[in-house]
Amino acid sequence: MLHNQPLVSICIPTYNAERTVMSTVQSILSQTYHNLEILVVDNASSDNTMSLLRQINDSRLVIHRNERNIGAEANFSKCIQLATGEYIAIFHADDLYQPNMVEEQVRAFQDDPSVGAVLTLAGLINDRDEIVGESILPVKLRGKRVHHFPEILLSILENGNFLMTPSCMVRGKLYKELAPFDVDRFGTSADLDMWLRILGKGPIAVLDEELMSYRVSTTQGSYQLGFFRTEEADFFKVMDYYLSLKSGVLRIPRSVLTKYEFQRSLDKIVRAINHLNKGEPPEAKRLLRESVSTRAFRGAMGNITRPRTVAFWLCSILLLGSGRLRPYIAKSLRWSMRRVDRRVI
Repeated sequence: MLHNQPLVSICIPTYNAERTVMSTVQSILSQTYHNLEILVVDNASSDNTMSLLRQINDSRLVIHRNERNIGAEANFSKCIQLATGEYIAIFHADDLYQPNMVEEQVRAFQDDPSVGAVLTLAGLINDRDEIVGESILPVKLRGKRVHHFPEILLSILENGNFLMTPSCMVRGKLYKELAPFDVDRFGTSADLDMWLRILGKGPIAVLDEELMSYRVSTTQGSYQLGFFRTEEADFFKVMDYYLSLKSGVLRIPRSVLTKYEFQRSLDKIVRAINHLNKGEPPEAKRLLRESVSTRAFRGAMGNITRPRTVAFWLCSILLLGSGRLRPYIAKSLRWSMRRVDRRVI
């Protein structure tokens, strides 16, 4: 146990979370770290979320309810405004947290006063709490906890976004200084922009431990979006912005940029599948053509240690060009992409 226990604000934004919120809150109430302010900020739920939460008898739990739904990201920003702790975390209302998670994060802050945020890895679970995957720290970051802007940026360019948002705890003063999330510019990836802005102020710690369970649910908005989205993922808005911002400051190896463009090729294939499912083959064909390039091939070879991802890219290009079987192939590729996503790197 830590001898010095500063107040930690655990914020839980909720919206129609009656199926999972009690398990989430219980996992936080069961933390080995006790000096907690647990703020539930409900975004005008229309189900039993509020009535369930009001049954909990614990003085650390404070419930706020918005009169109208202000949107997810705005609700996240409201959480930061309401929090009073020395450290602030925004946890999701459908995830589960290991009993020692908060204690380990506070310990990381106290071990290195320069650290602005502490994140962890996660196991992936489904609607039945069954383990379906895991998050993995990129190889180049293993062996140490504290990381600076350049190495995190390069690792995301190479591997995608491995920073688990509902695991992030931030120094309270820094969070309030940098809030709100820039949703207008970066949409659903405004959280990634926030972590990079924090890194602009100083290093972050990433604990190479699965201290939480991240739920991958078919009812999540982000999950549903992946099956209909035909626009480029917001992730690329963030990374393109920081590439332009840091192009004259950081030396970014060509091999890293090649792997980044390979991620863009994969995104185009996902969008092509969604176009096919919408009965829009011309748009799908255009995106498939764009996803085939010398750079994309080099990127595939650079990701040879991720055979499922490379196989998905090759099969998509070869098979989606066929005619009669296209709907069945699109369905199979959709399933295989879910399999690829279950091992987050």
